[in-house]
Amino acid sequence: MAEWYEFRLWWGTNPNQENVFAFKKKCILLILEKYGIEYFLMLDECEDEHFFVLLRVNVSRECSNQILNDFEEMIKVEPIISKVTLDGWSPIEDAKKRILEARKRAEKLSQIPEVPMEIQGLEEIPLGGWMIIGKTPNGKWKAEAEKLDKQIEAFSVFMTKVVGKFTKAYIKEMPYRVEDRWLMSVFMHLLLDSISTWKPEEKEIREFPYV
Repeated sequence: MAEWYEFRLWWGTNPNQENVFAFKKKCILLILEKYGIEYFLMLDECEDEHFFVLLRVNVSRECSNQILNDFEEMIKVEPIISKVTLDGWSPIEDAKKRILEARKRAEKLSQIPEVPMEIQGLEEIPLGGWMIIGKTPNGKWKAEAEKLDKQIEAFSVFMTKVVGKFTKAYIKEMPYRVEDRWLMSVFMHLLLDSISTWKPEEKEIREFPYV
């Protein structure tokens, strides 16, 4: 039976982005293809100033142990990785935690005069599920209540069944890691436009800060 497992591949030294991209292309894609992993989430993270690649995969327990062994063998020939750890992960619990913690941060930031103008003046955020529906005529962000279960479902599905497909295609097919801010901005526009996110909505999505 497939379950969600979380691998953390810790860097031996602080890496540059080119090294990270190359490692994903050379090593992590190999693992995903070897075990036919369709659903996964891969992120770059930092904890206590230590960087690691966070890889979450939907596999059986036996497969997770095989992947762990493969990564440990890789460490012997890829010294940029110092260690690998394995743990369980719940997409539902993670999504719920992110939604509720983001609400607290947004509410707190909106009340501090020194924070960037993008978040100042955010109208009162409802408890529980919440959503930003856009701006009022006077330029303030407007929040409304949303069913928490509905948000959790959308968030968890996006993390587990959507992002990984893009990640795999991008790392596998792109000839190099793109640094051009304009070109990346175009990529973002194409992705948003492809899912029927039109200009007025896209403009507000780009303006709203990550919290």
